[in-house]
Amino acid sequence: MKQQIILVIAAVLGFVPSSGAQVITTVDCDLMGLVCNVCSQTSMINLYHPGGYLTWPSSENVMEWEFTDSEGNLLHEETLVDYNFVSFDFDIPLTDTMFVSVLHTNDSAWHNGSQNSWACLVEDYLFWEETEVIPGVVQGSWALGGSVGVDVSEPNEPECNLQYDGDGDGTVTVVDVLGLLSEFGQSCDDPSYMIEGRWLWSPSDNVEDANTMYEFLDGLIYTYYCDTPVCDESYWASLDLSEAIPNPDTYSFDGETLIWDDVPQVVTFECDGGILHSSLGGQFWRLGADCPE
Repeated sequence: MKQQIILVIAAVLGFVPSSGAQVITTVDCDLMGLVCNVCSQTSMINLYHPGGYLTWPSSENVMEWEFTDSEGNLLHEETLVDYNFVSFDFDIPLTDTMFVSVLHTNDSAWHNGSQNSWACLVEDYLFWEETEVIPGVVQGSWALGGSVGVDVSEPNEPECNLQYDGDGDGTVTVVDVLGLLSEFGQSCDDPSYMIEGRWLWSPSDNVEDANTMYEFLDGLIYTYYCDTPVCDESYWASLDLSEAIPNPDTYSFDGETLIWDDVPQVVTFECDGGILHSSLGGQFWRLGADCPE
């Protein structure tokens, strides 16, 4: 009976008995946080990590410490084996913040039956805190933010990423290949849109108030005006070249700069090419595009 009680206690604490009498213990990583051992000095700190006490075999505990200031400058880095404390001197303003990162690993310890050896990462920060202990007497010390550990022992398995599965159905098909061919030469970082087509201009920010349409076609810009009480999308789509006003303007477009009757302007697109903005001012909606007003 006594032996059974001991085994239950061992299981709760994370002990794993082995034939070689080597004791392995672990606790949840998020139960670990750093502790200020000596933090009352303005230019020196000493921190304690409980992982070395809670994780066995202790001889295999490795602590990789790194300290930086608020601008990312390295203040101190150190790798310690089987040692739970770290201390160092520094010279930073008390108004600054220090950031601390410590990776605790143990290649001979496994937590809760994990197939991956122990690895726990704590990322925290320190700031100078002053407290008035009695009226007129102020004491200061470096204080920790209070972050806890994150289990990083699990490997980051890459998601299945079929590079040419265009429709995302998990299978590369002829449709995906044809889609790839249609995008040949294009860049995701710099999508290109065509200026050719019909564009609506509105005196307001609402496309429904559009009273003018410009059609870019083969180097010429044809202009159409609304001459009916209601000029909706179907009305603009019904117009043909014979209904444009005489003497079309000229244009050229290199994907970024539009030269409209010898006047250059930089244009940008949004809504997948459905809205055009001009550096000279003005907004145009592509006819038929499903874009917000």
